[in-house]
Amino acid sequence: MRETGSDASAGWDVLVVDDEPVVGDAIRRILGAQGLRVAVARDAGSALAHPALAVCRLVLCDLMLPDRPGTELCGAIHSTRPELPVVAITGYATTVQNARAMEAGASDFLAKPFDEDELLAVVRRTLRAEPSGKERP
Repeated sequence: MRETGSDASAGWDVLVVDDEPVVGDAIRRILGAQGLRVAVARDAGSALAHPALAVCRLVLCDLMLPDRPGTELCGAIHSTRPELPVVAITGYATTVQNARAMEAGASDFLAKPFDEDELLAVVRRTLRAEPSGKERP
């Protein structure tokens, strides 16, 4: 299912935060084909204001955002919704950056470039670990 605009009553499963339109659109297409409802924000400020943040089950967050570091966004999300898993995404994967993302509240890490199978594996693993016990996708 595609993003339903700003109608939070429809709910979203995943919020993708990435300033690269090709990345956000590809993730939306791949996860949408699995039946997940995906919203996309292009920067941290938009993500924090997006209605999907209040209801989604997973955030995929690029660590290099134009308005602030993704680790700051991870921390802000973790402080308001500590149960919400955040997967850090970056094209500059290092052990230090991975550790910083995890310290900020990220639950997993996905290095760019990733393929469809890697993305789906991380999303499935993360959603299966939800406290609610939901089994999608």
